[in-house]
Amino acid sequence: MKNNIKEPNKAEERTIKLLIVLGLFSILNFLFFFFQPDSWGNLLLFALLMITMLYSLVKKLYMWYNYSNISVPETPELEKEFSVDILTTYFPGEPYQMIITTLEAINRITYPHTAYLCDEANDPFLKKFCEDNGIVHVTRNNRKDAKAGNINNALRKAASGDICVVLDPDHIPEPDFLDEIVPHFSDPEIGFVQIVQAYYNTKETLVARGAAEQTFQFYGPMMMTLNSYGTVNAIGANCVFRRKALDSIGGHSPGLCEDMHTAMNLYSKGWKAVYVPKILAQGLAPSNLTSYFKQQLKWSRGTFDLLFKVYPKLYKDFTVRQKIHFAVLPLHYLSGVICLINFLIPIVSLLFSTTPWNGNIIDFALVLLPVIMSSLLIRTYIQKWVIDKKERGFHVIGGLLQINTWWIYILGLFYTLIDRKIPYLPTPKENEFATNLRIVVPNLVIAILSILAIIIGLRRDLTPFSIVMAGFALFNALIMFFGIYLAVKATNQNNLLKENLQKSTLRSLQNIRSGSLNIANVLFNITRKAALPLLLAAVIFAVGFKQKHDYLRWKNVYPSYLDKMNSSFLGIYHPPEDTGLVNISEIGTIEIDQNVDFDVISFYLGWNDEEMDQFPFKLMDSITEMNALPLITWEPWPSRTDDQNILQTIANGGYDPYIRQFAKNLATYDRPVFLRFAHEFDNPQYPWFKSTPGFPAEFKSAWKRLHRILKEEAANKVMMVWNPWRAEGMRNFYPGDEFVDWIGVTLLNYGPLHSNGQYYSFKELYQNFHDKLFWFTRKPVMLAEFGSVDIDGRQDEWLKEAARQLSKEFEEVKAVVMFNSAYDNNIPAGRFYKEEYIDWTTDSLGIFKSFQQGYPPVNEPTEMIGQKSRISLGQDSIKGVIYKKGLDWRDNYYVVTRKTFKKDLKLMKELGINTIQFTGGNIYDYNILKYSEDAGIKVIYQFGLPEDPNFLEDEAALNDLKQDVFEKLEDLAEFRNLKAISFDFQLEEYFNKPLLFAQRDGYLRWLKNTLIEIRANYPQLPVVLNLKLNSETRNLISEIDPKLPVDSYGLIVNENSKAEEVVDIVESGEIPVFLSSVSPKLIRELPANLDKSKIVFENWQDERKSNRLSFDGLLDFEGRKKSRFTAARSIWNPSEKPTEDLTVRILKPAIPLLTGEKLVYKAYLFHNNNWISGNKIPNDYKFEWSLIKNDIFGNPMALRKLGTGISVEVSIPEDYYRYQLLLTAVPPDYNHVSRTFSTLNMHLNP
Repeated sequence: MKNNIKEPNKAEERTIKLLIVLGLFSILNFLFFFFQPDSWGNLLLFALLMITMLYSLVKKLYMWYNYSNISVPETPELEKEFSVDILTTYFPGEPYQMIITTLEAINRITYPHTAYLCDEANDPFLKKFCEDNGIVHVTRNNRKDAKAGNINNALRKAASGDICVVLDPDHIPEPDFLDEIVPHFSDPEIGFVQIVQAYYNTKETLVARGAAEQTFQFYGPMMMTLNSYGTVNAIGANCVFRRKALDSIGGHSPGLCEDMHTAMNLYSKGWKAVYVPKILAQGLAPSNLTSYFKQQLKWSRGTFDLLFKVYPKLYKDFTVRQKIHFAVLPLHYLSGVICLINFLIPIVSLLFSTTPWNGNIIDFALVLLPVIMSSLLIRTYIQKWVIDKKERGFHVIGGLLQINTWWIYILGLFYTLIDRKIPYLPTPKENEFATNLRIVVPNLVIAILSILAIIIGLRRDLTPFSIVMAGFALFNALIMFFGIYLAVKATNQNNLLKENLQKSTLRSLQNIRSGSLNIANVLFNITRKAALPLLLAAVIFAVGFKQKHDYLRWKNVYPSYLDKMNSSFLGIYHPPEDTGLVNISEIGTIEIDQNVDFDVISFYLGWNDEEMDQFPFKLMDSITEMNALPLITWEPWPSRTDDQNILQTIANGGYDPYIRQFAKNLATYDRPVFLRFAHEFDNPQYPWFKSTPGFPAEFKSAWKRLHRILKEEAANKVMMVWNPWRAEGMRNFYPGDEFVDWIGVTLLNYGPLHSNGQYYSFKELYQNFHDKLFWFTRKPVMLAEFGSVDIDGRQDEWLKEAARQLSKEFEEVKAVVMFNSAYDNNIPAGRFYKEEYIDWTTDSLGIFKSFQQGYPPVNEPTEMIGQKSRISLGQDSIKGVIYKKGLDWRDNYYVVTRKTFKKDLKLMKELGINTIQFTGGNIYDYNILKYSEDAGIKVIYQFGLPEDPNFLEDEAALNDLKQDVFEKLEDLAEFRNLKAISFDFQLEEYFNKPLLFAQRDGYLRWLKNTLIEIRANYPQLPVVLNLKLNSETRNLISEIDPKLPVDSYGLIVNENSKAEEVVDIVESGEIPVFLSSVSPKLIRELPANLDKSKIVFENWQDERKSNRLSFDGLLDFEGRKKSRFTAARSIWNPSEKPTEDLTVRILKPAIPLLTGEKLVYKAYLFHNNNWISGNKIPNDYKFEWSLIKNDIFGNPMALRKLGTGISVEVSIPEDYYRYQLLLTAVPPDYNHVSRTFSTLNMHLNP
């Protein structure tokens, strides 16, 4: 491709311009995002970051501007012969061989010319060489104006040709050097012609390679575009001038950048220039850091001098393009200042625990992606017009070399500002590659400062943002060390590879290099062809994903529901006669015949309080031997003829002795058992049904009493199955999730025996249950009576379709119990059936084999640990709070920086808090532990359950989990404020029964082994086990305490718990129990004499995650005190009464709402015994409005700030019933903020 550059065709021009347009859009999109005030961090650092980013973007835009109009001039016909002078220079100390090689090459140029050596030394050897070779030797007795003065001296004394060529002494011209250049002077307006400045020593050192890389883009597409703009730069080497043009400006212009100065003067006189993109001469690139720094110092000092002194004088004489070019080009050397800022930002951020920007990292990546892609793809596409294929690439070494030159550029700027000449740096002698190491001292300082900042900063403040800053600081340090590496010169000229590797290895390396270049070339061609669609795709993806991300955070935010894990079950009810009991032997035969294994065996027991000792132990033992679980349908048939309100009697305690004995029998069985009590309670065919309005309440009261007695008698493995008859109205009978384990559904397909004679599919029969259950429970569903009659021969068809629909559409159904009875005399009323019993039996039970999973194998029970001694949590009181701030940090709006946490600690001390409890394994562990220790606040470190807990898995995985605990304990050992460690025992949040029982057993075994080892290694460290307070908690503690070396139990008490439940368990016995998560409101409701010395409040600050909000903190989202804060203080300081909330309400429009309509909502304040609004509210009251989005169950998910003031205009959203307004009132004598919530709509009565 060398010397065969063609300008872009029309299609390529369009592509370049479209790429640039997409790049401009990407930059504008980024700027709009980045400068949002909400994301500003430290203002000084943000201002510095803004400067560096704007500089980088302006530089990028300038490059694109210089890519947008590439042109390659055609060589015109040579209309006349021009006399040509070729001048090169010599300075004392430069190698003889270098200058002789150049002079000999000049003599080989075929176009007629006269050669001149401008010798500053009047060297006898060179003078003799010139005489011998027909070269004019010119010298002078002063060195005024340096190189420019030397050339002008020759122009005045000797040279008189029409054309003047200036060659650097290291540049070797080709014989046809002038053939491509001179014809352009046929145009009398052309003042100079510039060609490519190329280098032949790029493989000599990394410095030479890097210096050359910095020119590849410039001498390729950029200079070709400057050709179109009339702003071609004159370069000191290989520039060809019209003598008349030089004379018009008084000769070659002086200065450190004499070439650029000369071009500026020529343009100001109206001369034009041409760039010929051909390599007609090659020279030497700086081969070591000293010579490179010397060159860059001259150029930076020279260009700044031109910008400040010459540019203003010539400004009026330039074209618009020239004004832009000569104003922006020198700013390249401002990169030194920019690099210094980029070095200092992470250093200062780390040392002072601050950040310049606090926005969302994901959003930042999304808006930055198109900018990066546009930069890479435009650069890749435009590299078709570099001079040589070998010049393609990302030019990493050139970029690193430029960054390492930062202080040289700053020095050039500084010398310009104080108008000081640059210091002299000697030119390296021939074959001398040594570098003065003092010139990399500034780089070493930056590297050391960056490393120290990382060490100090991360120990001072460990957050995602500080880690990012540490990454930048490390990157900067590595770049600086690379510069030091360049200085010590362990590169190609040392021949390290050739001298230390075998030839075969060198050949292999060469082959790898060659293959890599081929692959890179193929990838380049592919990328170049796909640049436009790739960039378009990147822009669409990034913008679309960003919008989606924003959309998900508000309009389409999804709640995160934890789907509990279940086992699935296949069961059967198969009675030998109409008794309700089953024949185990026959069921075993069915299993063999139909190749199934039943996990559940169902049978029915009637209510019989007169024969309390009759219990089917033998039948249940037989079920156990089949590795199945019993499903007891316990039917409360009235045993006394006068008891027509049996459920009310149960609720009032009339059957307590019978229920208690039944519960004791179930406790003795001590295996999971399903208990389906009073099934189809809403079915008028059963005597326990009542049609009175109060019946739902009676049923729920009876159910809860039964549930309480079961727990009191330690029947802990009973699973209550709540089984309505109809979907309509069933919610009224639901006693609550705490009292129900499974939902039972009677799902029998009567076919033509349906009361209306119509045939129904499974989906038609079940869909209504599915839809209505969704709104009030997530409990697993059991088809407790399931089957289809075979009257019309469609039984198999119906069952197969049911199986398909169950697997595809109704994932909540986890158990199918086949009603395989031939003795059902419940024939639908009004339907004719000739037989005495309906036959539900089927030979197609295998259709539902996918439900076979069953209860996990029973392991040996966890043994008691014998006598144990407890480690006290200390004599001091625990005045604690759970610190959830930053938990799940990737999904959390809070960043727990050093500054933030120390502010929280100050408020905690004000409140009297002496203990923090938090769940570890978080990136903020270090900050919380370190600064709480500094503040004198103790820590209870909680080991949370794994994200997907499974304590029935292989031992290796459980050992890894245990190892993680001990690794963390080693880290915790350095903190003296560790009061205790705690473990979470809330497996009920992850599993449904009966899988919960098996997982608890597995967790107990793992926990026992782990805690025994902890006790052996950390004998003075108290261990706490946290459990949620519910109806099972007392029994659960009694069951597990003898098996675990646990010192105290923490109760997690939700706000809906009753005070008597808390009192009951706290005062229940010798096992130490304290409230490890409780609200101030509930504490205030407890009896005054109850021990409150150890209390941990449930949350320090309201939580805000990407899809969940909580309002249970002592502080609000902004970190301000709420009434909960003052209530907590009054609990520990009874003399301080809690501050009451302001009485504030939201006045809503009394009209029906329409989506998209804008309505005004007003604050209403109760002030001086009057309700006031509008301008009557004193000005010193502040009001803040936010819109809360809830999920379909009313749980808050997302928040959007609407503004401040006594009123707010709200655009009514779709599904407005799922939104709430939050009004926060800040009183003038701020003690705490007050808040009120309201729906958007007013409930209007018809």
